Amino acid sequence: MNGTPSLGKNSPGRGQTIVHLVGDILGFLWVWDREGGAAGGLGTLAIEAVMPGYDSEEAGRLLRAARAAAQGQDWDLARDLYASLQQIGIDDYRLIANQAEACWFADQPQQAHRLYSEAAGLAPADPLPWRGLGNALRDLNRFAESRDAYQRSLDLAQDPLTAWNASQLLIGLEDYEQAFRLAEARFDHPGFSPYRPPGPFLEGTFGSGRRLVLWTEQGFGDSLQYLRWCVPLACESRHRMVLELEPALLSLFRLGLSWLPSKPRVRSKGPKPTPLARGDQPCSLMSLPHHFGAAPLGSVFEPTERPGHWSGYLRHPSWPLAVPARKPRVGLVWAAGRKLDDPFTAREYRKRSLPPDALGQLILGLRSQAAELVALQIGPDHALAQPWRECFEASIPQPADFAENARWIRQLDLLISVDTASVHLAGALGHPCWTLLPYSADPRWLRDRSDSPWYPSLRLFRQPESGQWQPVIEQILEFFTPWWHSVSG
Repeated sequence: MNGTPSLGKNSPGRGQTIVHLVGDILGFLWVWDREGGAAGGLGTLAIEAVMPGYDSEEAGRLLRAARAAAQGQDWDLARDLYASLQQIGIDDYRLIANQAEACWFADQPQQAHRLYSEAAGLAPADPLPWRGLGNALRDLNRFAESRDAYQRSLDLAQDPLTAWNASQLLIGLEDYEQAFRLAEARFDHPGFSPYRPPGPFLEGTFGSGRRLVLWTEQGFGDSLQYLRWCVPLACESRHRMVLELEPALLSLFRLGLSWLPSKPRVRSKGPKPTPLARGDQPCSLMSLPHHFGAAPLGSVFEPTERPGHWSGYLRHPSWPLAVPARKPRVGLVWAAGRKLDDPFTAREYRKRSLPPDALGQLILGLRSQAAELVALQIGPDHALAQPWRECFEASIPQPADFAENARWIRQLDLLISVDTASVHLAGALGHPCWTLLPYSADPRWLRDRSDSPWYPSLRLFRQPESGQWQPVIEQILEFFTPWWHSVSG
C-alpha cells in the first residue's frame, strides 16, 4: 500500500509492495498537467492554468507550496494550502478532494470523510472522490458503507486501484470469494511489475512433469499469511511446488515446510526469474486463495495436546516450544516497518508503532508483574527502548532473518507485538501472540473481535479511538497476570 514513488519496484532483496500501493493511495493529488491531461499520482501536482483563477500569481504560489508540502509529507500544511486556494475564490471540487487526501494521509479519517463526501456531492460522476470516500469510511470501521462507496466508484470506472481497495475491504467483511476475485485486478495495473507474469491458470494436479511455481509479493507479513495454502496442496494433492522468495525468508520457509510430505523447493529470487520448465505454472502466492478457495483455511491449524495452543503451519524440531517456567518470558515488538520515504508506509508506521510513552508504560507494567522481557524489535527502532534497557533479560541479535526470529519466538511464553510481520510469523508458528492494533486496523483483522480466523493463537487488542494507546496498554496489563496463571498453573 505504498505511494507512487514505489510503483513497480521489484527488488529481489525485499518483498514487493505494489499491491499495497494499489490498495490505499488514492492517486488524487492532482490538478492538471501542462499537456492538459489528468495527473494521477502523488507529487504530480501541476501549476499550469486550465480554469479561471489558476493563472493568478497567488494561485501559482499556493499550488507550488502545496506541492512542496505534500512531497515533504507535511499533510496539515498541504491541507491548509488547498483550503487557501478556495479562500481566494477558486471554486474547484478537486481542491476539496486534495484537502481530503491530505487529511487521510495525516490519519484524520473523520475530516477526510467529510471532505470526500463534499467532493463526491459536487462531482458525483467522478470515480475518484468515491474511492477516497471508501478509504475514509474503511478507516472509520464503517465497512458496509465503505463497500458501497467503492462499488459506486467501480460503477463509474473499472479501475484496478479501486478494485484492489474493494478487495481488501471485502476480506474485512469475510466475503472471501469476491474479495480474492477482485484482488486479481492488480495485475491489470500498468505500473504493477510482478516478479513473473501470472499467465493463464490451468487447473489440475501439478505432479508428474508439472510444477506450481509460486512467488512472493507485497510485504513479509502477506507472504507468511498466504503461505498456508501450500499445506493442503502438499498434503492432500501432493502438488510439486517451487517457492521463489526474498533471502530473509529463505531459511524460514525451507525449515518450516520441511515437515510436509511433498516438500516445496525453496529458492531465492534473483535479479531475473529463473526460466520456467515446460509445463510449469507460475502463480503469485497471494493468488492461491483465488484459485483454490477455502479462505481463511483454518484447517492448517490443528490443536495440540496443550489446550489453547495450536501447531501452526511452520514447524521444525529446532524450534521447540518453551516450557513455562517460574516467571513468564515475554517478547516485545513495538514498531512497524520503518519506510518513511513513502507517504503511505510512513502513515502506517506512525499509526501502528508505539510512541515512547506507551512503550515505557508497557515495559514497566510488565516488569512490575515479574515478566522476563526479551527485545525482538529489528532495525533502528530497537534503540527506542534504550531508556528501559535494564528491564530486558535478552535482545535478539541485529540483524536477524526470519528463521532466527522463529527460534527466539518459540522460546517465549508470549509475544506482544504491534501489527507487523512478527505477528504473522507468530501466527504461522501457532505461537501465542497479543497484537496491538490501531483503531483503523487492516481489514484482515476484521472489526470488534479479539480473535482472528486467520491465526487462532492470536489475541487482538484494539484502540478505542484513533491514536489512543494508553487504554490498550492498560487492558494488556490487566489481562496479563490472569493469563499467566491460566497457562502456568
